[in-house]
Amino acid sequence: MSLTLNDIKAYLRITHNVDDTFLESLVGTSKAFIKEETGVEFVAGDKVYEQCVLFLVAHLYDNRASVTEKATTEIPYTLDALLRHIKIRGAVEVAPVENETPVANETPTQTQEGANDDE
Repeated sequence: MSLTLNDIKAYLRITHNVDDTFLESLVGTSKAFIKEETGVEFVAGDKVYEQCVLFLVAHLYDNRASVTEKATTEIPYTLDALLRHIKIRGAVEVAPVENETPVANETPTQTQEGANDDE
C-alpha cells in the first residue's frame, strides 16, 4: 500500500475535505520528522514506515493547539517503538505499487545516510 489522502482520512475517520491541505502538510512534516529521527528516507510500500506516518499524522492532527487546558501529550509509545524499529532496521527495499495515487510529497527514494555501508 502506498499512502493516499483517502487512506489517511479513513484512518482518522474524517469525511470532509476541509482539512485536506493541512493533512497533506502533516504527511510531509511526518516524513521529515521520521527521517530526521531515524536517518531513513520514506519508501512507498514500506508498511512499517507508512504505519509510522499514519500514527504521527494522527498525533499531530489531534494535538495541534499551541495552548490547551488539558495536559499536553507525548508521542505515544507505539509511535516511539516504530521509530526505534525503523532506525535499527534501516531502509527497506519494496516492490513498486501500481495503480495507486500517492499523497503529496511522496518520493520513491530508498536511501539511508551512513547505514549499511559494509553491504
